[in-house]
Amino acid sequence: MLMASSKKISGPKSDGKYPDRNIDCQTAIAFRVVELIEEAENSGWTAIEAAKAIQEVSRGLFVGHAGKDRNE
Repeated sequence: MLMASSKKISGPKSDGKYPDRNIDCQTAIAFRVVELIEEAENSGWTAIEAAKAIQEVSRGLFVGHAGKDRNE
């Protein structure tokens, strides 16, 4: 069962590219990542396992979006 978060993810501080836009995005989504890790822990996974899984899933999504692995 998915738990809906009561907090909404905030958008960018301004349109287009700007310094620290990536940091602003990380800040905006961090609470949801924490919630996801907590939900995984409640299901029996460790926080480390969940964090590593999130990292790998994120990397896979990035590779799929970009069409290549930027580390190759």
